[in-house]
Amino acid sequence: MATPPLLRLIPVATSKSRVASQLPKRYSLQIACNVKPNGSNNREGIISINTDRVDVCVAAVPRNGEANTAVSRVLAQAFKVPKSDVEVIRGLKSRDKTLSIANLDIGSQSEDEFLQQAHEKLKNALV
Repeated sequence: MATPPLLRLIPVATSKSRVASQLPKRYSLQIACNVKPNGSNNREGIISINTDRVDVCVAAVPRNGEANTAVSRVLAQAFKVPKSDVEVIRGLKSRDKTLSIANLDIGSQSEDEFLQQAHEKLKNALV
């Protein structure tokens, strides 16, 4: 089985009304992550970027969704989006997770340009 890509940009389906066609197209960005819970507060954040996943270290323990919330917060800070727009969509009880950042407007950029920019944001967020 092929490994999933690190970043996937998925267009959000909108209604076919005339008003919707005038609105900017919205996207959802999916990020493959490997979470390392119980880390030091000093090391909390993105610790490495591989070809197929982002390694994220969080101080929270993997209990009652605390680590999932911490990972969402780290990615929300990296992409400068509200925490409510980031959620774990796959791997709730696993170290390997897929997170989704919703409501992204890529403006006039192509999808490839936006993905490159997203990769740069991840690199800039490395601790």
